[in-house]
Amino acid sequence: MLINLSEKFEYLNKVMQSVSFSDVRLSQEFNFAYENFIKTNKAGGYTAVEWAEYSTKITTSTDKSIYLSNFWFYIAYELSEFLEGLNNHQKLFSNIFTGENLQEIAKALRGGSRDFDKQIESYFYAQNLSQDDLELFRNFTSNYPSWGGGKTIDREDFFISPILKAGNLLAETQVAIAEIAKQFSESESLKSVFACEKVATYTGNKSEGGNILSESSRSEFVFKLLSLLVKRGHHGKIFSSLVDKNNEHGSYNLEDGVYRLTSFFKASKVKLETEDLKTGGKLRFFESPFFVNDLYYYLSNQWTDGTESRLDIQSLMPLFNNLYNDYQILLKEGRYILIFNGTSSFTALSKPFLLLAGISGTGKTRFVREQVKASGSLSETYCLTSVRPDWHEPSDLLGYVSRLNKKVEYVSTDVIEFIAKSWRAIIDSDLVVKEQTDEKTGDIKLVVQGDSGSLNAILPYWLCLDEMNLAPVEQYFADYLSVIETREWQWTEDDFTYACDALLSATTISHPDYTDSLRKQLGFEGDNYDNAWLLFKKYGIGIPFNLIVAGTVNMDETTHGFSRKVIDRALSFDFGEFFPNDIDDFFESKKIAKPLSYPVYSHAKLELFKAVEADSDAKKSTLFFKAVNEVLKGTAFELAFRAFNELCLSVISFAPKTDHELQAVFDDFLMCKVLPRIEGDEDKLASRNEGNLLEQLALVLESELKDIWQNQRPDLYRAFNDSADEKVLETGCRSYKKIETMTAQLTSGFTSFWP
Repeated sequence: MLINLSEKFEYLNKVMQSVSFSDVRLSQEFNFAYENFIKTNKAGGYTAVEWAEYSTKITTSTDKSIYLSNFWFYIAYELSEFLEGLNNHQKLFSNIFTGENLQEIAKALRGGSRDFDKQIESYFYAQNLSQDDLELFRNFTSNYPSWGGGKTIDREDFFISPILKAGNLLAETQVAIAEIAKQFSESESLKSVFACEKVATYTGNKSEGGNILSESSRSEFVFKLLSLLVKRGHHGKIFSSLVDKNNEHGSYNLEDGVYRLTSFFKASKVKLETEDLKTGGKLRFFESPFFVNDLYYYLSNQWTDGTESRLDIQSLMPLFNNLYNDYQILLKEGRYILIFNGTSSFTALSKPFLLLAGISGTGKTRFVREQVKASGSLSETYCLTSVRPDWHEPSDLLGYVSRLNKKVEYVSTDVIEFIAKSWRAIIDSDLVVKEQTDEKTGDIKLVVQGDSGSLNAILPYWLCLDEMNLAPVEQYFADYLSVIETREWQWTEDDFTYACDALLSATTISHPDYTDSLRKQLGFEGDNYDNAWLLFKKYGIGIPFNLIVAGTVNMDETTHGFSRKVIDRALSFDFGEFFPNDIDDFFESKKIAKPLSYPVYSHAKLELFKAVEADSDAKKSTLFFKAVNEVLKGTAFELAFRAFNELCLSVISFAPKTDHELQAVFDDFLMCKVLPRIEGDEDKLASRNEGNLLEQLALVLESELKDIWQNQRPDLYRAFNDSADEKVLETGCRSYKKIETMTAQLTSGFTSFWP
């Protein structure tokens, strides 16, 4: 009995659209059976197989290697029943027309010919097959689109196209899935032992790894793909793979290994006119060029899919995947989608505002630049602003309304334009920016919604305020200091909602005299920003979650100190203690700073501690905080809920596995959040007990940090430069050294945390 291929194809197509990429563990029994199957059958030219936990290496008869995710086996298994149905239909076709020209007959039937009806009906009658089977077979031979057919049914490889289409897979990139599905369909014993464990697989309308681009037009998709790479500074691999095809006409191929895309770019030293981009009166290239290495590159718009032409997107895919391992392109519901498949190696900060304090020349600004290089592009995700001594108002940072010459206009700044750029990265992604009613208060606000996979595609944007305390921070930075505490992340399993109060008010943005010009200044031109701009006019522009502000700080007679309002809202780093200058590493650094990223939580919850092996119930963190605060109680340095929340967020972020690692988190919390608050003379630091407050704090910490107090501890912010070296970089207990230094300073009459 034949299966209904059209129904099966439609069903699989819908199911596969809702299956998210995940890690898959294959059973040992299946691994053993598949190894034997390959050795015995040499199926698909496969001769050997090696297994890792989530991936597989297959060696072919030509000694080539195929590296694939074990998730492909899961997909192939799901598609194998459909392939069995295809094969059964093809066998009938071959049996009916044995000894005849199958290719000519297949073409005729595909074209709707009824010349072979009598022959087909006679065979079905002789084999006692049903009328339903006959109708299903006729559909198979004549209605290819209904079951995803491409090549005619006489060909041995006719099954590849329907399998890939049913699985929403792009040809060339994942054709191995079709081959493995074929192996399953041909071996019942192999299929019977298949078992796998899917890790974090979900179904439903979610982003697969975080959609970065989504476009129905092939040409537009490729153009946006190149734009994204250039924007992020990741275009080097593409442009280094260009081959000069015709120097006279500036024509470049894109080539990598066996893949070649001809006339990919037209390049010129000067901008070209529209007529220069036409052939035969038709525009053959996009009019907007990419300016790289002093040349203007114009991308061809002559893209096809599945025709094996000179510029076919199915040839671009394997080439692109060879160059960029962390990305993948899918075809979903008629749209080309670029997703991020990599895993984040970044450490999420507990706060998006850093103070980097240290003497001049220690590399504070360079540290920020290196952080940007680790994740993004200096031209796209970095803004350096030098603070002026005469800054006293938030308008010095965010811009102001000018009424010169009786014309009302908004004068923007580099800072507010960079904040807008950070927002554009969010809007351009797969995340949703919308308005939402707060269930508790009934207030309507602007929110960003998405899932954890989508966040992988959003880069951190670093705003560096150089010499931040040349002007009084509490004055010019007042709006940011207030709004930063309104950031709110809400998580429901894998889905999040982010909200933040306005930094630039709706009243300011929606002013009729300049709202259009302000939109242009902030880069929100274009139809794709229409909805976002309407929301900004209604609710204002808040702090985007991907924005990290880092202020470099020197403490001398030319600078201003920090109030506790500033210190409480920042992570303060004694730069020389966290990222010391080692002259021995000057020419070849053996240690590097770990890459940092933006926070994804705003309020600690007990369930988040479940992933913290060293403190799964938060009791150790609570006891440590209470012990420290007992010393500070009744003084100007006493800690409150905000400090405890940030301690918890730090523990959750670093997820320590041992008490040794947990105490390292506590040590850094003391350095970033507690000790920067403490300063003054002997009277101000007097303790209720014997000795001063610093001495009492040292006594408590000697017990609370007993494993590391005068010993080494893991360095949470640095690592060895050699990625192959799995040794954990260690450092001395930072708070022990700092308290010792501050206590010594106090003997001269005054002490402070700041270097």
